[in-house]
Amino acid sequence: MKLASLLVSDYMTENPITLEPEEPLMRALEIIRLRGVRRLPVAVGGVLVGLITEGDLKRAEPSTLTDSEEDFTRVMEGTPISRIMISKPITTTADTPLMEAAEIMLNTKYGALPVVAGGRVVGILTDNDLTRALVDLMREAKEAKS
Repeated sequence: MKLASLLVSDYMTENPITLEPEEPLMRALEIIRLRGVRRLPVAVGGVLVGLITEGDLKRAEPSTLTDSEEDFTRVMEGTPISRIMISKPITTTADTPLMEAAEIMLNTKYGALPVVAGGRVVGILTDNDLTRALVDLMREAKEAKS
């Protein structure tokens, strides 16, 4: 496996769960907790319009120390994702060289890039995906030395 020949499609998560902008924050929070993901593309009819992250949700949710459970539920059920999502996130394509996408993530300090084709969400490339690629490359280099 040559680093230069690796593409985003080799390591991206295909067909990620997407949410719609008018869905409540509670729905995003539930999916993030149940699925163990940290970022979710936001789409309308499959077309990317934003990205919501676990960090965005934590900053938006009422404090469990100062607010009641009812207040927490009211805010999280009554606030649409569109209110806090990252609009027009930086994206990549499946045929982008993996190194190029990794450099974008490094330079912007973003933890993920939605992968689009014709504006439609087809995947997501995360920092975990890049770590997996690094481990694969290091394992291959180690085996080549043996």
